[in-house]
Amino acid sequence: MAAALLVAAGALAGWFAAGGKMVFPAFADEKAGDGAPPARAEAKDDSADSSAIRKEADEFVKAFNKGDAKAVAAFWTKDGEYVGPDGETLRGREAIEKGYADFFKKNPRASLEVKVESLRLFGRHTAVEEGTLKLRLAADKEAAESRYSVLHVHDDDGWHLAQVREWLPDAAELVSLKDVEWLIGEWRAKRDEAELHVSYAWDEDRAFLRGRYSLKKDGKVVSSGTQVIGKDPAGGLRSWVFDSSGSFGESSWSRDGDRWVIAAGGMLPNGSEVTATNVLIPLGKDAFTWQSIERTAGGVSLPETPPIKVTRVKTEK
Repeated sequence: MAAALLVAAGALAGWFAAGGKMVFPAFADEKAGDGAPPARAEAKDDSADSSAIRKEADEFVKAFNKGDAKAVAAFWTKDGEYVGPDGETLRGREAIEKGYADFFKKNPRASLEVKVESLRLFGRHTAVEEGTLKLRLAADKEAAESRYSVLHVHDDDGWHLAQVREWLPDAAELVSLKDVEWLIGEWRAKRDEAELHVSYAWDEDRAFLRGRYSLKKDGKVVSSGTQVIGKDPAGGLRSWVFDSSGSFGESSWSRDGDRWVIAAGGMLPNGSEVTATNVLIPLGKDAFTWQSIERTAGGVSLPETPPIKVTRVKTEK
């Protein structure tokens, strides 16, 4: 388990609706919506946040090189997640600490180098860090190199790792738009008086998948917008969404077995930041489930939504 640091932003529908809600989460949980915008947190100095996150990366390396599993795990949120190059997934600080403890026991003189290549802040509470890792084991002449992506979140105790994903340098080539080409077509989901319609198609040059969506309540369109999905050269997929309310968002897609984990972040028209981790699980080629977890709006945590089933609209021949 070579260690690492994780990514934020976007969704199959990091779809953001007017009224301060993300469409899919609000669709799944009507309690989210009295239309009032979430409270706006005090703005922080971006340069100070960037410095704090970079310092955290340095401290992470020091803890790792000391073989201190407890200190390493403390950098994660309580419910944080680590996904290793081999697909091994650890969820929760306790499991992460145990994983590192086992690793350090087997590799007592392991050392790590981290090179931060990019750091982007999304609003006041989330940031995405990407870069490379070099892990050297005592028995190895050369260090093993991997890439990483980190989703940082800010809470009362400062910046923490919410999700970390690590992959081998050539693993980025293993994921392509072909992996989500099955989304092309018309889709629909219903719940109570709400109905969501989504359609996907290739763009002119087949470089992106373009999605268009509309959400109806009581027979009236309350939100619509566009989503663009493309290949991320650093690994996985990336998407952008633009809603008719003026909201917008960005997402990073990573594959975890048969499911897609989509780290999403965006801004509402009132300047409030929204974040979520969305999970898409295909059910064959004609259906999938969608669930939004780890949601926040304006720095306030929201409950996760139950899974929503989305089905393909089949045209009669």
